[in-house]
Amino acid sequence: MADRRNRTRQSYRTPGVVDGNLARRLDGQELERRLERSGQLDFDQQYRRRRETEAERISRRRAKAKARVRPAQKVNGAAVLGFVGVAAMMVVLLLCYVRINAISRSIVQMKEEIKALQVEQVSLLTQYEQKFDLASVKAAAEAAGMSRPSESQIYYIDLPGADQAVAYGSESGGVLDKFFASLGRDVYAVMEYFR
Repeated sequence: MADRRNRTRQSYRTPGVVDGNLARRLDGQELERRLERSGQLDFDQQYRRRRETEAERISRRRAKAKARVRPAQKVNGAAVLGFVGVAAMMVVLLLCYVRINAISRSIVQMKEEIKALQVEQVSLLTQYEQKFDLASVKAAAEAAGMSRPSESQIYYIDLPGADQAVAYGSESGGVLDKFFASLGRDVYAVMEYFR
């Protein structure tokens, strides 16, 4: 039994063995060797790099230059029309705001004029009532030499006859003539209506 315990203790103390798990721990050199054998290392690490020729250098420079130069792009006509339309709408909107501002200023001016005219109306009505005051009219009439008429100066005229008015016209014909005349007026009115 003691032999068995010593063997298990020795097996755990061996390098590269993980306790409790049978997976082996690999150090850096061993991992490199395995990768090298499997072909998973980079091309530059496995082989030496050969010198670059002049033609390869020129082609690499041209490829970089082509990558830097951006080709000219065509402008879409619909996009240009859209931008022009949006710009036109912005100008129209700005002009509408200017017009609204002008209208609001004129409304304010008109309200101020209305207030001034109302004050003037009150003062003119006051002057009007003062001019046509009965006491001032009586005083002005007496100053001009006018006086109220006396009873001896008033005359009443009495006309004979009742109050009535008589319309005179020519009555030629009878009931039949009146009927045709009213029928003619009605036909004429209907023709005038449909004209």
